[in-house]
Amino acid sequence: MTDFGDIDAGGSAAAVDLLTSFREHEPALLRFIAARIGCRATAQDIVQEVFLRIHSPPAEPVHDPRAFLFRIAVNLATNHRAVARRRSELTEEVKDLLWSGIDEATPERNFLATEQLTRVTGTLSRLPERTRQILAMNRFEGMKQVEIAQRLGISTTAVEKHLRNALSLLLEATQDDER
Repeated sequence: MTDFGDIDAGGSAAAVDLLTSFREHEPALLRFIAARIGCRATAQDIVQEVFLRIHSPPAEPVHDPRAFLFRIAVNLATNHRAVARRRSELTEEVKDLLWSGIDEATPERNFLATEQLTRVTGTLSRLPERTRQILAMNRFEGMKQVEIAQRLGISTTAVEKHLRNALSLLLEATQDDER
């Protein structure tokens, strides 16, 4: 139950009526909101908010304090559920953004990835030394074809041929499991 302590009701009869009505109906408000929200702790927070709202009574007279209290409680509960729903939607959107494109690592996927890696490394080891060297310079060191040609003393066309051959064989190796 809320302890009113030394709260000044503003001296108005309407404020005193609302506070008295709140004290009388607080347990019912709590049960009502807990049933709507599904969480007693949140319901207690909402009932506390009702109390804070009636501490400054409305400008117009309140003819039915009980109905007024429950209307405030319903509005606060509705607002709470809307905020919770939006928060949940945002959380799901964030999860989707963070986890999209990440496939679950199943034993089958691990096996397939290991097989594919074995095929790729096997293909790389079977490449002629010069082709493997040109591929490494281009893909791992980030060198341009012209730079590779100058360093190795060969034509740019020869570098292109080596790269095309290597990439074609690697593509073949990675597509074996898709057939």
